Amino acid sequence: MKKELYQWIKNLGVFYILFTAVLHLVPDKKYERFVRFFMGILLIFMMCTPLFALLGKTSELMESFSVHYSEEDGLRERKELENLQALYFQRGCELEIEEKIRQIFKNQGINLLDVVVHIEGERVTAGVLVSEELTDEQERGIEDALMETCGIREGDLSVTAASHRQNPVDHSAASGSVSGASGHAGVKEK
Repeated sequence: MKKELYQWIKNLGVFYILFTAVLHLVPDKKYERFVRFFMGILLIFMMCTPLFALLGKTSELMESFSVHYSEEDGLRERKELENLQALYFQRGCELEIEEKIRQIFKNQGINLLDVVVHIEGERVTAGVLVSEELTDEQERGIEDALMETCGIREGDLSVTAASHRQNPVDHSAASGSVSGASGHAGVKEK
């Protein structure tokens, strides 16, 4: 019993020396509180070790910790796997809807350049790039077909014509010189 008590006191002494050395090695004072917190937890564990040894609970404590850690780790891994599965499922649904949109545009005889689908909760949004401007009749037909087959509501579809996407700029008008002392180019003041 004396031997264990002396060993425990010796361990506490070594711990305090190590604790002091670590505190002097901390690069910034703002980290000191984190080091003190961690070392305090270690000190509590070291203080309780003889009590657990006297009660014969050391192995039970370690076994209980191991079991609870394994359970928590298993729950975390299961949750990560479920999140990953949901992400893959969502991406698969988006790709399937993109393919349906491509087929609908092909059936309507419209040249589709690009399509992007995004699913957020139960809302499905789609952005479509076509080569030429659509007529009102084509737009209504596409909106009806998308609502029926893909569940895309009227306001969740964005159709852009490639001719509207590329805005040619007339650089000659934009590169005019500033005239007068007002600093306004091409603007008449009243």
